[in-house]
Amino acid sequence: MEQKNIFSNIVDRTSLSHKVASKIEEAILSRELSLGDKLPSEHELCEQFGVSRTSVREAIKILTTKGIIEAEKGKGAFVKNLSSQSVMDGILKFYQQRSDGEYPMDLTHARLAIEPSIAYFAALNRTEEDLQKLKEHFKLMQENKKYSYVAFKYDMAFHIDLAYASKNKAFILMLKPLIQFKLEVEMKVGDAPDNADLCHQQLLDAIIDRDAESAKKSMIEHLNNAEVEHSILISSKKANTKINI
Repeated sequence: MEQKNIFSNIVDRTSLSHKVASKIEEAILSRELSLGDKLPSEHELCEQFGVSRTSVREAIKILTTKGIIEAEKGKGAFVKNLSSQSVMDGILKFYQQRSDGEYPMDLTHARLAIEPSIAYFAALNRTEEDLQKLKEHFKLMQENKKYSYVAFKYDMAFHIDLAYASKNKAFILMLKPLIQFKLEVEMKVGDAPDNADLCHQQLLDAIIDRDAESAKKSMIEHLNNAEVEHSILISSKKANTKINI
């Protein structure tokens, strides 16, 4: 059975490999090519786009690097089935590459933008299983106060629990890499603030009571306090560094 042409000749010859990659990506996003589908052969792509093998090969490399397709030696190129984990890993790498300067504070502000809503919906949608996870991580936070970084790990686990409790997959996708990066920043900065027990308790109580507005309010208060404490801690570290020099 003869395969129909999916693509047409590219007239504009500038940045051909990127144009080929863009056209293939468009076909995937529009679902003309589905997850797991095999792309036309290299020869067929050359004919359909009216470009050289070099342009096609470079386009395949571009899409492979972006994680959109997967090339298998001797078999061809296939549309990759992206997992949520692979997407989150990519976001985390993006954060890690921009960890200098004010970028960590930008992420703190991003948390302020999304986590109050996460708390709100967690209060509405949580299950008994969600509650057990939240209670366990809150307990572990308190038990490990003298080990500030360990306590902070459980603090961050508590926040991820809330994202899962919200039952919103987009919240999980946004928050998990942000929280992972936050942990890495804390390792470099030093001791994490440990006076957030009251806000966490208020948050947990609101989630238990399914009080969405109180959960949202407690999260805003908690993150505002954390931002101030974190700024003071960073300023202190910088000042000490200057003195030591």
